[in-house]
Amino acid sequence: MEQPRFVIEEVTDPAEIARFRAVVEPAGRNRDWLQYHWGDLLPQALGRFVAVAGQEAFIADTSQEAEARAVAAHPEDKGVIVQYVSPRKGPRI
Repeated sequence: MEQPRFVIEEVTDPAEIARFRAVVEPAGRNRDWLQYHWGDLLPQALGRFVAVAGQEAFIADTSQEAEARAVAAHPEDKGVIVQYVSPRKGPRI
């Protein structure tokens, strides 16, 4: 059995860096927005999926549905994030 390889490469191509930033930066804004708006989404989001695009939340029963709603509302946002909201309270292992 072949051992998995881990390769680290330095990316210097400006076009590749721009593509990366076009996803990472809006995803960070969406993540930060979600962090500060959990109280607005609970309890209706428990046991469901939350997608965030354009600093707006979309709640659905499946990740695909949540993401589709977010993309339809904000097609320009390449940093859509999707997260399942566990209905269980307490620590998870």
